[in-house]
Amino acid sequence: MKTCKAWLAAAALMAITSATYATPVFQGRLADGSASSTCTVSGATKCAMFYNTTLDVTILNDWNIGRGFWSATAAAGSAQALAASAGAAQTHFTGWFLPTGDGGSVAGALNQYLSIWSDVGSSLTGLKAQFDGVQPSAYWSGTEYAPDPSSAWYFFASFGGQNGVGEVNALYAVAVRPGDVTASVPEPQTLALVLMALGAAVVARKRRPR
Repeated sequence: MKTCKAWLAAAALMAITSATYATPVFQGRLADGSASSTCTVSGATKCAMFYNTTLDVTILNDWNIGRGFWSATAAAGSAQALAASAGAAQTHFTGWFLPTGDGGSVAGALNQYLSIWSDVGSSLTGLKAQFDGVQPSAYWSGTEYAPDPSSAWYFFASFGGQNGVGEVNALYAVAVRPGDVTASVPEPQTLALVLMALGAAVVARKRRPR
């Protein structure tokens, strides 16, 4: 009996510990790509972006970067161009584009909007609590609408719906980029070693007899 009680107590402690230290789905990132557990959605300590562990993508925190039409070539003034320029301007990274949204019911790589919506609790309130400047309106996805080649999928932030609409419409843009930006940022120790190696190489080159 004592063994059973001890086992149950240990199991309960493990459950509490795992719940307490569970990896958050959204992890704050500063403009330089460094991880931050204290940056906020808005204000003076605002996160520049959030890494989403479900999708393995980084999402720009600013959800009010403007509106544009849809363009497969990211033409000037398009939502794609807005995403690319806003991401590069607000962070130290390039390679930003619109989230996918195929209108299906399966969250994941092909429907990043649905996955983000699910991860914030499937509500506009959840979106606003997670990202700065969320508009209760339509946001372009980066996915064309197959039934009509002149249309693309969009995501409605107010209720999470998705549909296709003509590419000439001016809808809001959101910027995402693949992976975690922290993977592109060398750790201080690594950077120090690289600088030391470069310095040693320069000294050796200067001392080399000519």
